[in-house]
Amino acid sequence: MTFPITPGTTISRPELHRLVGGRLQGRISSSATTSNICLFTTPGTPPSRFDGWSGQHFHFQGEGQGEEDQPLTQGNRALAEHVLSGRTLRLFSSTTGPTTRYLGAYRLDPDIPYARVEVPIHGRPPTYPTRQIFVFRLLPLDQAPTSVPAVEPLTDVSVVRDRDPYACFRPRPTDEPGRKLTAIEKEADRLLVEYRSHLRAQGHDVASCTITVANTLTVLPVDLIDRTSNELIACSGSVTRHHILKAFGELIDIRRFFIPTPNCTLLVPGPPHEHLTELCTMKGITVAWPVSSTFHRTEPA
Repeated sequence: MTFPITPGTTISRPELHRLVGGRLQGRISSSATTSNICLFTTPGTPPSRFDGWSGQHFHFQGEGQGEEDQPLTQGNRALAEHVLSGRTLRLFSSTTGPTTRYLGAYRLDPDIPYARVEVPIHGRPPTYPTRQIFVFRLLPLDQAPTSVPAVEPLTDVSVVRDRDPYACFRPRPTDEPGRKLTAIEKEADRLLVEYRSHLRAQGHDVASCTITVANTLTVLPVDLIDRTSNELIACSGSVTRHHILKAFGELIDIRRFFIPTPNCTLLVPGPPHEHLTELCTMKGITVAWPVSSTFHRTEPA
């Protein structure tokens, strides 16, 4: 059966399913009457947070909300096994209104069909555990899509990118969009603005950036990198053990992505308990906090 519409055509979803079958709801709609699986991207909404064109692939976020990791079942399984089942992927873009625009036929990349990405859980505080979702990598069979968001491609090397120098430090690029900041996040944002100004007043080249890890779509936020002194800075808006260890672990994790390996500084609002300071100095991490108009630093031995 020839697919009844061509790329660029706009159609209502009820009319589309009348023609090719499938359910009226959901991102992934498998037809029981034709050999098509219809995929629906909705740019600007949480279910399509990772959807977009990378220049070679269309990244399509898997189906399934909640707090658990997305399973490879139901619609996700149908998408993942579409070649085995002899089905064609049909991609549509839905924005406002009852209609959807056909972007063309696609197939999964046979080499790397999907990536797993950790995301915050909708409505939960930033300290809540994340969940893993699928991001499927679709190759066009017709033509490259138009008027869709651009996304970064999957690469075999880790990539460090500078952020907007005027962007707020909190929420971070990986946080749930649109949620309110906690008091601890507001304090971290204030501290980072103050510390950045302090370093720049000394003539230092200071930036905020992100790291996209090789062979994943995982993005790691970096609070500050002082390129003048080759120093990596992570901030905790609280001196509690939980929050300090979170920033401590972040420094241990992300410093390996910089060459040469930078020194590390943990920025906090005040002096932490001595056992936490001792842990940092044992691991070669400086602890800094504001005192009057400057910053006190506890340097590693």
